[in-house]
Amino acid sequence: MREILERFKKYIAIETMSDPNADVYPSTESQREFGSFLVKDLLEIGIEDAMQDENGVVYAHIDNKKEKTIGLIAHMDTAPTIQGGLKNPKLINKYDGSVIKLNEKYSMSKEDFPSLETVIGEDILVTDGEHLMGGDDKAGIAIIVEFAKYFISHKEEFNYNLAISFTCDEEIGRGASKFNVERMNADVAYTLDGESIYEANFENFNAASAEVEIDGIGVHPGMAYGVMINALLVAMEFHLMLPKDMIPSKTKDHEGFIHLEEFKGDVEKAKLSYILRDHDTELLKEKKQMLIKAKEEIEKRYPKVKIELNIKDEYRNMHDYFINDMEAINLINKAYISSLTKLKYEPIRGGTDGATITYMGLPCPNLGTGDFNPHGRFEFVSITQMEKMVDILKDLFH
Repeated sequence: MREILERFKKYIAIETMSDPNADVYPSTESQREFGSFLVKDLLEIGIEDAMQDENGVVYAHIDNKKEKTIGLIAHMDTAPTIQGGLKNPKLINKYDGSVIKLNEKYSMSKEDFPSLETVIGEDILVTDGEHLMGGDDKAGIAIIVEFAKYFISHKEEFNYNLAISFTCDEEIGRGASKFNVERMNADVAYTLDGESIYEANFENFNAASAEVEIDGIGVHPGMAYGVMINALLVAMEFHLMLPKDMIPSKTKDHEGFIHLEEFKGDVEKAKLSYILRDHDTELLKEKKQMLIKAKEEIEKRYPKVKIELNIKDEYRNMHDYFINDMEAINLINKAYISSLTKLKYEPIRGGTDGATITYMGLPCPNLGTGDFNPHGRFEFVSITQMEKMVDILKDLFH
């Protein structure tokens, strides 16, 4: 029996979707319940101090009488997209590249999902086509628990102590908001929350959000001549002042974007919600200026219109930190060389708890877990890569 597979199946059978509309942490009680479940697992494998704090965050430590401690972090919530709690995943041994039939309605092929091309020959777990897999980030949790189990019985092999944390609400941008660096008590840490284990990340977007509110002038359409100013039409004009190709579907790699997330309203009031992303801080500033200039132009065109623009910074690129402190990166390089495993560093086109935690004082790059196509019914996990990541962690702690 492949223990990591059975552990992972046990974890993904538990629904832990986070809720962006809740004003509590964790946003769903199921996360707190899952955390309690994980504490029992950690105690069962022999970690005596495993505990869940008042916020639902799980912490555990293995003292190996060493000078330095490496932390491993994963999040317990799954994306608020489709229902999780997958109880009937399908294991495909040595995937051969053929079309995978999930159910009568849904199939997936490597033509439609190129990531399947990268796991040919590996053992993969797929969904039933109706549920989220939850490998983001229960693959990370299963890897950490299996590694910790090995660590306890082979302490003499390792040159570091081990610290563990499982956080809540990462999928709704709150994952690190209740993370306690002092309680973690590590010198460096790693989130296990990436896709391919052959990629690692220490770059992410600098991020900001923007809200644009436009108050127009509404009157009866039959009496509108020379009086009405339709807030919806003004909002369209505002948006068309921004670069049309600076959007997620037309940018890649290190290219940033301005993404219109929501557009709603009526004649009298319209609202546009944007997220702004760029790996370069100066380029992010330029994107902010584009919105400011668009606002100023609207005010010139329509003096009677009230327009408010609120821009808020969200998180920073952790690359700026690692330029001056490479210890965590050097440990990754050493582990992959020791395990004779290929590796490339890719920029994250999004955010990561690791970036926030890094700027809290705990350097925290991101490692892969073998989870692909997250946040939807076509998610799949390479069990082969999960097992391999446990071995890479052994080399990381040597």
